[in-house]
Amino acid sequence: MKLSSRQFLDRFNDEKLGIAFVGMSNIGKSFTAKRMAEAFKFKLIEVDKLIWERLGHDTMEDFADWQGHPYEEGYEERESTSIEFETSATQKAINMAAGNSILDTTGSVIYIDPAIRRAIKENFYVVHIKAEPNDLERLKWDYFDNPKPLIWGRQFRPKPGLSDRENIYECYPKLLMSRAKEYVAMADQTLTSRFVLDPDLTDDDLFAAIKPSR
Repeated sequence: MKLSSRQFLDRFNDEKLGIAFVGMSNIGKSFTAKRMAEAFKFKLIEVDKLIWERLGHDTMEDFADWQGHPYEEGYEERESTSIEFETSATQKAINMAAGNSILDTTGSVIYIDPAIRRAIKENFYVVHIKAEPNDLERLKWDYFDNPKPLIWGRQFRPKPGLSDRENIYECYPKLLMSRAKEYVAMADQTLTSRFVLDPDLTDDDLFAAIKPSR
């Protein structure tokens, strides 16, 4: 949703502003969404939570364990199921938005039904949390150390002679690159992960950076 600075503030003051965060898993979307929701009294809608609740799981870790890794048997089927659930959960999240709302999308939002992606762009001001080159090592390690379900979308292409873990690390940069342009295409505003995770960043500075400059 393209908005001017004045339109953004008017919608916020009238409690009609919807913001959606997009970007890679573990890049800082949920952290930023929760911070904005708490500081400025937005209704927070977490798509990941809607999915794992539908699957009957209690935590994000349970959801990640269910989906598993791309080198495991049955992963492609679970990946397909996960995308189907994410599409319906994202539609539900859009319908839940009321007043000032924040939609915390999953990293795989770019794989859901194009009609639902268009609905996000039409109804929300979309903020992309951008992964930078220096995020790569952290994101690769977080894949195992801070597990979240991850859709690979045919980007896992293992090489002979490497362990499963080594192949994940080898393929992760390609996954990151393949997703980056899709996030940009959805976004109305882009902030870097370094910016949103800066411990010295104030709530007001974050709000000002998210708001359109003109």
